[in-house]
Amino acid sequence: METLSQSVRIYPSGPLSGTILPPSSKYHTLRRILAAALATGVSKVYYPADSDDTTVLLRACALLGATIQTEQQTGGRRILTIQGNGGLIKTLPGTTLDVGNAGAVLRLLLGIGALSPETITFTTPYPQSLGRRPNADLLQALAQLGATVESQTAAGLLPIAIKRGHMRGGKVQISGSASSQYSSALLFLGPLLAEGLEIEITGGLASASFIDLTLGVLEEVGITVITRQRYQQYVVPGGQQYQPREYVIPGDYPSAAALMAATAVAGGEITLHNLLPGDAGGEAILEVFSRMGIQITRTGNSVTVQTQEAPHGISFDGNKAIDSVPVIVAAACFANSPSRIYNVANLRLKESNRIDDLAAELKKAGCSVVPSAGTIEVQPATITGGASLDAHADHRLVEAFAAIGLKSKHPITISGAQHIAKSYPHFFDDLAKLGAKIERLA
Repeated sequence: METLSQSVRIYPSGPLSGTILPPSSKYHTLRRILAAALATGVSKVYYPADSDDTTVLLRACALLGATIQTEQQTGGRRILTIQGNGGLIKTLPGTTLDVGNAGAVLRLLLGIGALSPETITFTTPYPQSLGRRPNADLLQALAQLGATVESQTAAGLLPIAIKRGHMRGGKVQISGSASSQYSSALLFLGPLLAEGLEIEITGGLASASFIDLTLGVLEEVGITVITRQRYQQYVVPGGQQYQPREYVIPGDYPSAAALMAATAVAGGEITLHNLLPGDAGGEAILEVFSRMGIQITRTGNSVTVQTQEAPHGISFDGNKAIDSVPVIVAAACFANSPSRIYNVANLRLKESNRIDDLAAELKKAGCSVVPSAGTIEVQPATITGGASLDAHADHRLVEAFAAIGLKSKHPITISGAQHIAKSYPHFFDDLAKLGAKIERLA
């Protein structure tokens, strides 16, 4: 992967124009790689996301006993051939997994790590980002199932050590209020336990559409999950085997949303390919930009976005497209009326505090953003720019700040811009192709 600039300056730009193939979906990639790594035979994953999170998971799956080969195609797209471990976790004594800044990878692997006969220690070089994100709910659930779990804090912060202990299946409760990743981890674990799992999700479920994605992937690989009450109670029969499959990874809607927001701000017309219809989070993204007055046209798997006037203010349930809230807020900063994005309290537990950190940085540029416990309100304002904004090691904040710079009176400098590699390494290249004026600094 190319080395990215740590600071990038975004200049006010004219209307954007062009056609882009957004990166492959990180969320589909991670789940399908994990399913392939647990399968009883050889799987192929076509065009996985080229991201830091993918790199972290592939390295971890190899340490857990899967064999992975990579074929590089012309144009940089990859095909992965994965010989699975058959659900038998094979680790050496003293294994340490550096999970980078990848929260979803950490949570999914904590579930699978509970099957390891040897202790696995999970670490991160990002103590102020992934290192501050809690995992206690998931660790407590795994401990109830018999895993041996150690963390230095009551919140379950990294580093975390885990091994099989006396694992058993049965009933388990997990809170869904902070993250759906905890529930996904248990759903991946359940089939590999002899007794299976009966999972009860309490306290509501943040980012519920990701549970639907997990269930879809499990169904693809032959895993039976019985839904007793959607988003609340699932039964996973035990003793199942993950079957090998071939996967073609679709485009990533949150990455596409960053380009949609940029077009909503700067104006123009762009076309984005490989965005499959029927994706719940994706349809919510298209809905919110359409409500802003952006013209959205779908032709098959391609979406054309056209903007000729300032966006309209909106009221939007951000939980429907939680990872795109920062770029939606960025577009709302240029709206002709107030906006309110609500039901987003769990944004405080992402790579950054995506409520307070986002608002504080946007205010430096002249935006009128008011954060509260679970809501972000935006008022129309004259956005002067001319500021340096700290991305707080968060790829979604990088995307939001880039959109702001396209229409502010003076350029915006983004520090920590290299963290865009977590999900969209070629983001600034694609923006430049569309006509944005970008200067890469140190």
